[in-house]
Amino acid sequence: MLIRLFMFVMLALVLGCTSSQTPAVPDGLSSDQLVAAIDEIAETGRFEEETLVELTIGLENAGLMGEAASAQQLPTMTDERQIKQFAKRLSATVKKGLASNGAK
Repeated sequence: MLIRLFMFVMLALVLGCTSSQTPAVPDGLSSDQLVAAIDEIAETGRFEEETLVELTIGLENAGLMGEAASAQQLPTMTDERQIKQFAKRLSATVKKGLASNGAK
C-alpha cells in the first residue's frame, strides 16, 4: 500500500512539474543597436533586466563574448556613478570590437 502511494505521489510530481511550453528567448539587439543601448545606460546609470538580456545576447551574436560577460556585471553594481563609468568603458570596448569584426 505504501509503495502504491509513493508511486502515485511521484507520478503526480513528474506530471505536475513538467513544463509543456519552452520560454521564448529574445533575439537580442542588432550590432547597430549595441552601442546606443550601452550609451543610454552610460547616460542614465539605469537599465532594465530585459534590456540587459537583449544586450548580452546581441553582444554574443556579434562575437563579443568577453563584453557580454562584462555586461553581466552591471546588476552587481549599486552606485549609479559606477554604472555610468563602467558603461562608458564597455561602450568604447564594444565600438573597437565591432570595428575589428567589420574589418575581418
